[in-house]
Amino acid sequence: MSAFVPFSPDSMMWRINRERVVLLGGASAAVLQVAHPQVAMGVAAHSSFRSDSIGRLRRTLDAVYTVAFGNAGEVGRVRAAVARAHGPVQGENPASYSAFDPDAQLWVLATLIMASANMFRRFVGPLTEKELNQFLEENARFGEVFGLSAALLPKSWPEFEHYWRGMMDGPLLGSHPLCGEVARAVVRPDAPWIMRVLSPVFRALALEYLPAPLRDRLGFSNSTGQNRLWKLLDGFLPSMRRIAPPLLAFAPHYRRARRSHENATFPTIKGAAKS
Repeated sequence: MSAFVPFSPDSMMWRINRERVVLLGGASAAVLQVAHPQVAMGVAAHSSFRSDSIGRLRRTLDAVYTVAFGNAGEVGRVRAAVARAHGPVQGENPASYSAFDPDAQLWVLATLIMASANMFRRFVGPLTEKELNQFLEENARFGEVFGLSAALLPKSWPEFEHYWRGMMDGPLLGSHPLCGEVARAVVRPDAPWIMRVLSPVFRALALEYLPAPLRDRLGFSNSTGQNRLWKLLDGFLPSMRRIAPPLLAFAPHYRRARRSHENATFPTIKGAAKS
């Protein structure tokens, strides 16, 4: 694996992931991830998401933001931590599940890419195919930190969408009983209590981008609250985003990286977009 080269301020990785509104796609990505049978089995056997959902979310976000905005040393520490955490995540029969299964890894990364692109386009602004291709290319490097070969990610956005439609319309997602069990627990964990209280919101956020057949396989029913929430978000978030100061609009990791980057001398991956 080649040495990691940090992303630069003009990368699509910075431009998209700095946006706080992108986090609204997290519930959808999480549910889609565990709709994959191998991911569901690994999460059910090795994750503390039921009892420590906030801690797990915090650790996940910190890892993602560190890779997106961190320097080579910081990313190296994330890579080592991920390798340690994923090492034990495999079934007694390796064919059942493994954290290093490339197809499952590709799907997990794909959910993050699509969720981020969807939220950015919905609440911040449009993205050209050139910008989406750049984002995809950068995510190939992003995925390498978590053990995924860059060669496995589709090379263009149309190819990526073709892969995405094949997964969403195909028979794999939701095909194991654990998929629905874990997916429903993801949006309504046992603890802490505040996550249970907010579970209708997480459910609405999660189901917006799930096609009806997949919702049915995962055991989710339709909800009028889901539509009302998204109409509310569509009505005020774009205008709020346009007037929000950086402190509110942008993630803390981005703001720190932006300040420190002015004096940094490390090599960078260039992107097509301006920040």
